[in-house]
Order: sequence, then C-alpha cells, then structure tokens
Amino acid sequence: MGDPRQTAPQHLVDVSVIFATRDRATQLRQTLDSYRRLNTDGIRWELIVVDNNSDDDTAAILEHARSDLPLIPLFAADGGQNRARNTALPHLNGELIIFTDDDAVPNREYLQAYASAAARWPHEAVFGARIEPRFPDNTPNWMQSPAFRFSSTAFARYAPASKEGRVRRHPYGPSFAVRRSALGQHCFPNHLGPQGGSYAMGGEGHLLRRLRADGWSFIYVPSACVEHVIRPDQITTEWLLARANKKGRGQVYLPNTRKPRKFFVRGISVKLWLATARAALRYRVARLICKPRVYTEQGIQYQLRLGQIQEMLARRRRGSDGPDDPTRPATARQRSPNHVE
Repeated sequence: MGDPRQTAPQHLVDVSVIFATRDRATQLRQTLDSYRRLNTDGIRWELIVVDNNSDDDTAAILEHARSDLPLIPLFAADGGQNRARNTALPHLNGELIIFTDDDAVPNREYLQAYASAAARWPHEAVFGARIEPRFPDNTPNWMQSPAFRFSSTAFARYAPASKEGRVRRHPYGPSFAVRRSALGQHCFPNHLGPQGGSYAMGGEGHLLRRLRADGWSFIYVPSACVEHVIRPDQITTEWLLARANKKGRGQVYLPNTRKPRKFFVRGISVKLWLATARAALRYRVARLICKPRVYTEQGIQYQLRLGQIQEMLARRRRGSDGPDDPTRPATARQRSPNHVE
C-alpha cells in the first residue's frame, strides 16, 4: 500500500477518540476520569461520546465533562452499539481515529503510544492496543488465566505478540485505531454487535476484515494499553454461555472457505445438528458430575453451535443477511443538556 497520509485531507485535530455508551453512568464517570489523566502533550485531540438513548445520568455527565475535556457529545436514538458508532463517523475531525468502549480504561501514555506508532508505520493504517481484563476480586483463578480458551471472546483479552509489529489476529473492540484516509466510506454493520437482548457478535471484526481486504495489515501496539473492566455478572456461567451463543450467531457471518456440506435439514447441515446434539449431551452430563470450569467450558462449546443454528434459522425467516442494510449510516445530532426525546 502507498502512504495513506498522502491522500488524507487536512484535519482539525490529530486524533479522534470515539465510543458509545448506554445506561452505565457510574462506569462512564470512571472512564472519563482516565481521559483527564492522559498525557496529551503535543497532540490535538477530541473525544466523541455517543449517548445511545440512555435513561440514567449519562447526558448530564457528558455535558459536565465538556468543561475539562475536548468532548463532543452526540445522541443516537436507535439502539445498537454499531448504529451509535456510525452516527459519529461524519463528525470525526482527526487523522487517526481510535475506537474504544465506555468500559475500557486507557493508560496515561495511550494517545502518545498510538500517535508514535502511526508515525513509525507511515505505510500502515490499522493499529491495535494491548487489552488487559480488570477482573472483580472474586473471579476464579482459572477464569482470569490467559489459558482459559474463551478468554479473548469473553473478556476481549488482546496480546497477540510480545512486541510491536504486524500480527495476523485483528484488534478487538475495546481499542483499535484506523487512519481516517483508510477508513473511507467503510462503516460498522448495523445488524451485528450489541443492541439489547441476544444478538450476533462481530461488528469490529466485520469492519476490520474489510480493511484487511483493502490491503492493510494489523499493527499491534503494546505500549498503548487499556484495562477492560469486567462486571461481576460477567464472571458467571450464565453470562459466559450467553456470550458464547452470541459469538456463535456472529460466526454465521464469517467468510466460509470449507467444503460445502451435502445433507441439510431446514437449511442447516446435518453435521452441525449432530455436533450440537453431542455438545448439549456433554454439557448436561458435565453439569451433573464436573467442576465449574469443566461444565462451563462444555456449555460454551454447546452454545457456540446452538447460536449458529439459531442465527441460520433467523436468517431464513428474514430472508436476508440482516434486519437492515449493514452499510447504511445512521444519523446523529449533538445532544443538549435539555434534550427531550
């Protein structure tokens, strides 16, 4: 690829940071406090936060934060994290766009590390930070361990290499950066990602795979680090199994290079039906006789397969790949402190 900076327009700021939030006022305060502590020397930056139709004190918190942060609050009435992100895209003023979450707490040198990496890799355009989970005190040791196979999906743990450089695995949602010139007209798929209830995961991956198809590599930047705050409910077996189900649903939208199956029932391969039935049996037996780690891992395997079946059946009912156009951008507006929806 050529130097993406050569075709980039002049930007008002160096870095735009963007995240969406919904009904997490306490966590939002803590995250905004971490941005107040950033080392921003020599960096022109802005923080765009999209209130995704919150019912708590989110709007007031964002309005107050404008007094000491370069914050632009936006409001998106339509539910869904990716819809909220898409509402912000037309408002970005930075050359480097950092996408993050309201429960991702950056280290002090976060902006400096991303900006320096972008300068060291002038011919690349996609960067990923190191992501470390911050667990509640009562989290079992096995669940905190990187050896827990579902750790990356459940807690967005991301450390694919020991040093900065190109990596095969795409960055994760709590923190990745893209040059505005490379982002172009790409946006997040509205039919994937958090949007209340059960949903198909994969919004960031969908976007990042498109960028990789454009020819961009993924650059891992371990000096840019966020702590991903894990809630107490997220270390329960029930939450992990629900997460696995959403992951399975999202896998339906991944590129499939496997050899086509020959036998189907209701549009789903017999092999997947049988694998799901076997996984269900193993989980039920493990629940009766095994320790929590074993039956949780068996349940995860079952829900991964069950989620695929559920999403395939839902797609057949819809007759399409999603309930709406995944590339249709939403609209946004700045939210005033007296806004009434």
